[in-house]
Amino acid sequence: MSNQLPTPRERSSGLWAYNIRILLGNSYWLIITPIAAAQLVLFWNMAVVSMSSPARSAGTVELVAPILAAFLCAHALAPEQGSTDELIFVRPVSIERILILRVVAIFAFILLALSPVLTLYQLRVDAFPLAMTLLATLPSMLLLSMLALGVASAVRQPLLGFAAAGAYWTLDLVTRGYLNPIVSLHTYSGWLSGLPFSEVWAVNKLVLVGLAGLLYFWVRSMLGRPAAPLRFRVVAARSVLAVAIVFVYLATGAGYKLAYGLHREKDLGSRAHIWYQTQFGSYGPLPVPGLFGPAFALYLDAATGAAPMREQILGSGVTQADVSRLRSLQQRYPNSIWADNAQLLIALEALARPASRPIVLIAYEAGKKEPSRQVMGDDLDAARVEFEALVDRYPNSPFAAFALSKLAGIGLGTLDLDLAISAYERLVQRYPQAAETLQAATDLSTYYLNTGEPERALKAADLATSLSPWDVQAEALLAAARAAESAGKADIARDRYTRARAAASTALDRAIRGKKSPKHLPKSQLFERANAVIATSTRALSGDIQPPAGPAAGIPHVTGSILVTVSGATATRVALGTAPDATGFPSPFVSGTALSAAPGPDGNFAFTSVPARRYHVLAIALSVPRDKLSWSAVFSPPFLPVEVSGPSVEMPPISVSLAPQRVERQSSRAGRDATVRSRGGVSGLGGRRRRGGGGRRR
Repeated sequence: MSNQLPTPRERSSGLWAYNIRILLGNSYWLIITPIAAAQLVLFWNMAVVSMSSPARSAGTVELVAPILAAFLCAHALAPEQGSTDELIFVRPVSIERILILRVVAIFAFILLALSPVLTLYQLRVDAFPLAMTLLATLPSMLLLSMLALGVASAVRQPLLGFAAAGAYWTLDLVTRGYLNPIVSLHTYSGWLSGLPFSEVWAVNKLVLVGLAGLLYFWVRSMLGRPAAPLRFRVVAARSVLAVAIVFVYLATGAGYKLAYGLHREKDLGSRAHIWYQTQFGSYGPLPVPGLFGPAFALYLDAATGAAPMREQILGSGVTQADVSRLRSLQQRYPNSIWADNAQLLIALEALARPASRPIVLIAYEAGKKEPSRQVMGDDLDAARVEFEALVDRYPNSPFAAFALSKLAGIGLGTLDLDLAISAYERLVQRYPQAAETLQAATDLSTYYLNTGEPERALKAADLATSLSPWDVQAEALLAAARAAESAGKADIARDRYTRARAAASTALDRAIRGKKSPKHLPKSQLFERANAVIATSTRALSGDIQPPAGPAAGIPHVTGSILVTVSGATATRVALGTAPDATGFPSPFVSGTALSAAPGPDGNFAFTSVPARRYHVLAIALSVPRDKLSWSAVFSPPFLPVEVSGPSVEMPPISVSLAPQRVERQSSRAGRDATVRSRGGVSGLGGRRRRGGGGRRR
């Protein structure tokens, strides 16, 4: 009989064999259960693989693997913690080493059991990220395994350890990680699905690894120690610790969601309040919002969701009863970060409030027999005051740019074109990187070019170019090229034309490859616009770009007057334009010049600094009592078009009066259409706008 000592390789293989025999000898159902679960997952996925996507497949792996690993790891030290403590003492091996070997063996076994499922995904699911899925699943397996092992070691009951891991797994599955997104088990599959909070899935996985490391050191501290007797003090301490862990779990999750929302308030805009309510509503009756101060709790208490659907469409859901609470917040906590959020809700409530005297818009266009008519039924005057207060009091607010875009929309909706231009100019100057600035810069470029200011038009177009996504960037470059050409800058114009043609070609290539348009343009429309830019740029580059004969500042200016007499209503604004927008009303942001004027005490209107050209559109805004909204307008001919070529042009008086609507099928239908537009167009300012109150009306 040889007394030769075993070699290191023999000792290592013997240790592996010992641990495997211990696990198998403890209970065969520890092996059978994971295998059966893995096979059930395989058969289920074979049945529904045609409906699978990379996100669902990755989610299945992130869902199944951690709970199976937790089930086995809860029993990893069961032999040494049970009736076979003496086994460890006959082996001159560290129990920590035994633990590591068993965890590694369990992980390898789980991956082996799931290998048929992974193979099925790899072969049948297009673009399934196998390597990244395995890499993202390991941190979740580590955390849940260490949790099960730690609890099992503390109470010497493997099933209780598995129950603790199963409770965490179930909570995370049911809530989709909304209670605490930073420690969710399946953020990678959520990122593939585009779920909120999943953008930082890599950070989430690192946090899981860190927590698993802390749990491992906890398990390590209990290795080799005898089980402590259960005394009242021990039970109380463990209960307090469990409550503290739950509190930290909820508080850190809520803090992360709060930071997430604050960072993205610019994108949330009018939906910010609903977003906060949705996220913190997941905590139910728990007073989690109170952790972040009384101002935040007051802010969340506004708008309980019982507001009419008309107001909820605006993104506020705030009623007049909530306004007093919000103003109390501003008075009690004027320096709170939630004061501007409260002001936004107050402004949105005013915008959704029905006006006592709605505004009726009537537009006359040369060559058309019937005028265009729209009703503005909202309290736009009150909304203008509140949005102006938001911009003036909180210039650094993430909602300031949104408020300016709303002011521009109010200006267009009431024919106050000066307000619209002023709001857009402030928006471009103060907030050049805001999401609303792209539309403002595009519109201002058109306006400046029409009013003979090509230098400012070029600057605005270049800003629009820097903010444009690939599907509309070519058009912004084309606008910059035309502005540079009008300013006499041939080199800059040639550069912009060249870049516009290249951007249009890139857009065509991306559209052919099926890339989704950021502006949601149909593929046919994208092709048409890109080809038009290419053709225009090619024609401009084929010839010499010459500066204009004279400076653009030489446009003559004249004055004129319009007299409007109204019976039963009050005229608020009159607008004159060279071309209508898509709804038939003058706009300063279409291919023509539009001007507006307010009435004087005697009802006269005076347009000053009018460029010399022919004007085809005239619009009148009437402040009408609500009980006369259905009355028809009787008017005298507006004598269009108006030719402005001399120093002064006098237009004949235009008389507008209201009379009870005749009982005719056609007129009754028109009245109903106008009423429907008034009630359904709150967010678009009277049905004419569909971009949140700001931007071009097209």
